[in-house]
Amino acid sequence: MSLWAEIPLLFVVILGMLIGFFGLFLVFFPGLTVIWASVLLWGIATTFNFKVGPWTFTLTIATFLVITMLMLFGNILDNIFMAGNARQKGASWWAIILSFVAMVVVSIFLTPLAGLAATLLVLFLVELIRIRDFKSAFRSVSGMAMGCGWGVIVRLLIAGLMISLFIMWYFVLY
Repeated sequence: MSLWAEIPLLFVVILGMLIGFFGLFLVFFPGLTVIWASVLLWGIATTFNFKVGPWTFTLTIATFLVITMLMLFGNILDNIFMAGNARQKGASWWAIILSFVAMVVVSIFLTPLAGLAATLLVLFLVELIRIRDFKSAFRSVSGMAMGCGWGVIVRLLIAGLMISLFIMWYFVLY
């Protein structure tokens, strides 16, 4: 790839990674997926270093697979933290499942922020109906919100690792 094509592409990839990384501070933003898509764009544009040699190509594919696994792990772990903390604070599995369904449905039809609000509201209402105790229902919601916070921290660490692997890919394998 010529330098005139590489520089704008690298700019777009870095911009995508920065948007993904700082977007992780917004609980509802799929920052890990945006970072992964930026790495995928670079990989496709450089043909995953196919022309450099078989070993470099293999290492590049392996690096991309690790980045992909980190992205999937981070996206799943976020939900596990939310559900786990809510469950630890006494929420029922039905309330947690219904709140996640509400999150998906509302996020599709409105916005992800509304989906997050719907998650907490549905969890609160289902727990309030189930146990008829305002404090216990609120404790379950606070547990899920705390899980969101821990999820953000873990996703930031995973994003840092994904970006570090890309930097290694660019400077060592490319």
